[in-house]
Amino acid sequence: VRLSNLGTTAEQIELDVYSTQGWPVYWRNPTLNPLLPGQEDKVIISCLVPAPTPAGTVEEITLRLHDGSPETQSLKLKILITAAQNPGDQDLTIPVSSNLNFQYLPPTASTTLPWNLAWRTSGNLFANTHFDFFLNSAPYSPQPTAAYMGVTGEQWALRLGALGHNWDGLIPPPTYSSALYYQDLRSTPWSIWVGPTTPEATPLWWGSRIDLNQYGLRLNYLHNLEPDRHFQHALAGNYQLYASPLYGWKLDLEGAVGLGETDPLTQGGLILIHRNEKRELSGGMHTGTDFYSLNAFQEIGFTAYTDTPQDLRITSGVTWRTETPPADLTLRSNKLWTDLTKNHHRLGLAYTHRSDGNIKEIKAGTTWRRPQSTITLSANYSQEDLKLIRQALILGSRYRYRLSADNYLEAILSESLTYQQETLTHLPELGVKWRYISSQKPWDCFGLVQWELPSAPFAKIKTFQSGFGSQTAAGTAWQIYAQLFFQGQNPVYSMNLRLQHQDLYFMPSPWRGIHGKAFVDLNRNGLYDQNEPGLLGLPVYLNGNQVTETKEDGNWEIAFTGAGRQLLEFPREYQGYYTLQPRKELTTELHKSISVLIPYLPPTDVRVQVFIDANDNKRFDPAEEGLSSVLIAVYDQNHQLITEKSADQSGAFFLTLLPGNYQLELDEGSLPDGYAKPKPLPFKVATEATL
Repeated sequence: VRLSNLGTTAEQIELDVYSTQGWPVYWRNPTLNPLLPGQEDKVIISCLVPAPTPAGTVEEITLRLHDGSPETQSLKLKILITAAQNPGDQDLTIPVSSNLNFQYLPPTASTTLPWNLAWRTSGNLFANTHFDFFLNSAPYSPQPTAAYMGVTGEQWALRLGALGHNWDGLIPPPTYSSALYYQDLRSTPWSIWVGPTTPEATPLWWGSRIDLNQYGLRLNYLHNLEPDRHFQHALAGNYQLYASPLYGWKLDLEGAVGLGETDPLTQGGLILIHRNEKRELSGGMHTGTDFYSLNAFQEIGFTAYTDTPQDLRITSGVTWRTETPPADLTLRSNKLWTDLTKNHHRLGLAYTHRSDGNIKEIKAGTTWRRPQSTITLSANYSQEDLKLIRQALILGSRYRYRLSADNYLEAILSESLTYQQETLTHLPELGVKWRYISSQKPWDCFGLVQWELPSAPFAKIKTFQSGFGSQTAAGTAWQIYAQLFFQGQNPVYSMNLRLQHQDLYFMPSPWRGIHGKAFVDLNRNGLYDQNEPGLLGLPVYLNGNQVTETKEDGNWEIAFTGAGRQLLEFPREYQGYYTLQPRKELTTELHKSISVLIPYLPPTDVRVQVFIDANDNKRFDPAEEGLSSVLIAVYDQNHQLITEKSADQSGAFFLTLLPGNYQLELDEGSLPDGYAKPKPLPFKVATEATL
């Protein structure tokens, strides 16, 4: 509303705004500045229209102006609601959830950042698009140990920052992390990685992968840019030679070649897998040259597991490996192992025979659980007959007594025995661990104390940790704890503060969108009902260009659109169904995704009756006899043949036709003798008729 001061003095303006029906209405841009003579200003009034308000509603807004004069001036505005709100429209907000963890350690003379920060934020940009941000810094390090930003869509993913890679090629990259990763899972899946950069801002490596699933082939390419390297280009492939899902067999071949330096490097092998419900067998053979150490190797391995009806799982394996470093002796290593697990009991045996000796290992453990207590026992024995002969036995036991579902007291007792160079050493340890959570107040305490019990008359504390914390609100908690541990013979003390805060808030998105559903409108009411099926693969056009297609449930989404009027178009006919709304015009709004329902109607069923018109009234009477085996041709409005039908014994047949104009014609040759051919019968199929 435009406001003008037509007087001769400056006026301080006050404005009352109210609605006749009580709708929320207010003055959006109030000001304390006076309005000078001859000056104009613009008053912005906002009114919230209730959601169930129908189209055609008229509401009156009254503006009452207070200035320096004794008279009160008013202005009445009428608002016409031209269209009801679509209940399917969605406000485009980004739900954001964050988690903060802060840890402080005592500073030293050589440290600059005696703290640790871990921060994770995530949210949904769209229905099928998720984003993550993660930052983690190590104490006493100016650089973060991990930091990345990731966005994941329905068929794609993008990661930026310092994070571990998920490379699955035969030749691994030279580092354990990457700076960029992108994955596309559409018709031909492919991925690309870029490794961390050097001080000169060049990547140490980059690589890609492509899956040709129709041929059972996966290809990996790795480009190595390290200054000291044995290869620059590595091309690896995996080919599924045979697969039988019915019988559970699969045979894969894989190989790799490294180029770019003095001599080509190669390695390869095969993998055979057989799997069913109760057992799995796998075996593989690999041979070639390691691309980083230049060690020549050969390896054969088999692994099998089976589940018995008595809940006993048996897992066994055997490997044979020979490895020859450049200008050195060949090292052979053969290993045989088995593992038996039943309920909470486990026994493992392993024997390794190497060129320089052998290693024997036995591991056993068991757990007994009671309603309020748990007992765990374990024993590990190893014997190494190598250049140095060494035997070790580690015995461990834990007893935990639960005072409640969350509170417990645990005793820890362990013994380590080591025999090496004709010397026997043993180190017994005793520990106590506890946790208590108050049922009335939102706080808890916890702790751990472990003592070494040597032959000396006094005990030495090996580890100490104790602290308390509180849950102040949903997703918000803090902890303070002190701890002591040893690095060699040097004690390390620290006091830690840990704050975890998780919040959820909604951030308006700076874009517009359109979403909807294409479905078969079985009851022809124009609305989507729960049992009505969606249409898969229906193309959706925006302003003349196909931008997406419907999913299996008929849903579709256009995440980003321009501002203003948009034209949506759909095929008039699709999979035998038709729509009466192939074009829709709409106006997109900021921060909102507009919902559009596209009902498709099933074709109309037409019943045709061929009969002997005994009374010549051009109508079918119940007593009149049907004429069977008569051939009928159906033509469209352009006299193009649609179909041919033959009447059944009662003279009837059915047609399934889309709305339009048609014509029926009888084949005179199929009529019995003595009957005259009727004239062609034109008819129209309407959209509202079902039979």
